[in-house]
Amino acid sequence: MATAPRQQAARSRAPGPRRKAAAERPADDDGQATDDGRATKEQQGRVRSTTGDLLNLVEQLSNFDQIGVTRLARHLEVPVPTAYRMLRALERAGYVEQLAESKEYRLTLKLFELGSRVASRTTLRDLAAVEVERLAHQAGLASNVSVLVEGEVLYLAQVKTEELLAVNLTPGSRAPATCTAMGKAMLAADFRMARSIVGPGPYPRRTEYSLTSYEELFTELAEIQRLGYAVDRQELNLGVWCVAAPIPGVRQTQPAAVSVSAYRSHLDAAEEERLGKLVMAAASRISDRLGGLGNMVS
Repeated sequence: MATAPRQQAARSRAPGPRRKAAAERPADDDGQATDDGRATKEQQGRVRSTTGDLLNLVEQLSNFDQIGVTRLARHLEVPVPTAYRMLRALERAGYVEQLAESKEYRLTLKLFELGSRVASRTTLRDLAAVEVERLAHQAGLASNVSVLVEGEVLYLAQVKTEELLAVNLTPGSRAPATCTAMGKAMLAADFRMARSIVGPGPYPRRTEYSLTSYEELFTELAEIQRLGYAVDRQELNLGVWCVAAPIPGVRQTQPAAVSVSAYRSHLDAAEEERLGKLVMAAASRISDRLGGLGNMVS
């Protein structure tokens, strides 16, 4: 009878759990699907290898003023197309440039810039620590040291007092340069460049006292340059006053500054001047501690 075969065929067509098609499953580098979607050991190894090749390429390039793709590929022991792809990736990221006439490649100064930033921050954080502590004791106030990064103040080190524990400006945090004493002090060190660093405005308004126009900022930077120190008059946080001075000797590569902060309803001119002298002296001592290294990174 034909009934049994038909029933058997129907059962074979009955819906049930199906395996994902290979095209629907994550694939490894060889196009082989992996059921769990995780990268295979071989795939992970290739990622590490590619990263290692790029770093090796950068190190090789550092040994030459300029070099062609074929010669570089021989040094790297990789195919010429592979060397070319890596060079193009580094060129897009700004680490490598191709010379127009010879078509050879060389490293740009981007690595130098990165290294200088790291050296400057590390040196400041480590060498300024003693002076930041000393300043806090002299002033009886919280003290900070920071650098200027893309129009913002990046806090590196801090000595807090009990009254300022609530202010959330810990090392690693950022604040707009135009709202802070340290930011304005660093901008004033070469205020002709201020507009290119922070833009034409309007600037962030953190409180009703914040400077928001370039005209206001320019006028204040000129006064800061005359005095040698800057004052934040509740421009970042209501009730918080800060006085800061730029640290000489590092401004061209990584502008830096040191400050003191306090809760006050008002800070009179005499107190501003007293604190201004303290922060300028601290900035000078930090610069002395940097010594030849300070001159080198500038």
